[in-house]
Amino acid sequence: MLRSCLHICSVVNWSIIISHLLKSPFRKERKHHAYLFIIQRLCLKVKMYNNIMLSSAVLQIIAIVTMVIDHVGCYFFPEQLWLRAIGRMAFPIFAFLLVEGFKHTRSFPKYFARILVTAIVAQFAIAFLDKWSNYNVLFSFCFSLIALLCIEYGGFFIVAIPLLVLAAGAVNCSYGIWGVLLVLGFYCVDGLFRDKFFTKIALNLAVLTAITLLMINEYAWPVQIFAIFASVPIALYSGKKGRRLPRIFGYVFYPAHLFIIVLIRLLFL
Repeated sequence: MLRSCLHICSVVNWSIIISHLLKSPFRKERKHHAYLFIIQRLCLKVKMYNNIMLSSAVLQIIAIVTMVIDHVGCYFFPEQLWLRAIGRMAFPIFAFLLVEGFKHTRSFPKYFARILVTAIVAQFAIAFLDKWSNYNVLFSFCFSLIALLCIEYGGFFIVAIPLLVLAAGAVNCSYGIWGVLLVLGFYCVDGLFRDKFFTKIALNLAVLTAITLLMINEYAWPVQIFAIFASVPIALYSGKKGRRLPRIFGYVFYPAHLFIIVLIRLLFL
């Protein structure tokens, strides 16, 4: 119902036409047709809006594609900053999907274990590519998941959350402190404003913008500003799963594409 209200303003565009209809002969009949006209236009707009909403499956594909583009730019064409700019969208979308996964998983231990094992396997490729300069982003997600679990338990466990945030930065995980804070931000917005569609969109944008600006301030890398564009597909999230890729695909693809990059660099660079 809230989303439908978004399109009521479009009816104003037809106010002049309708006013002429109401002033013409056979006023009652014209008035009836005018109301039908408004309803038909409104239904059409709502249908068009619903058609552009994105399922989590589509968000996952967007995140994967932008991640690959980012890594191609990072490891093969570092001078092509437009590739890195596109790739900035990947992490915020993955962080958002992590929160959705945490909310809907039937078994937290299994969900956490899958991400941890994937992180460990992928780290062998990252060790070659980045010379052990950092741990891959999935380790940041592991810290994030534990922090989310602490929120769920509440009480004394809340005390552990700042320690987990600091630990992600201390061990030099990719995105580190800011990655964990972004996940926590998305989770809190969803928990506090789940039924307030527009408020949720605005606050998710605010959280993403704040974290992005803080990262730019720390790393002095203006290209990171393009991460804010991830707020567009996130805002269009429908709350539905959609026709998702096999569960194992996401866990296999991340380390697999990194090992392919390693192989290409060994053979051709």
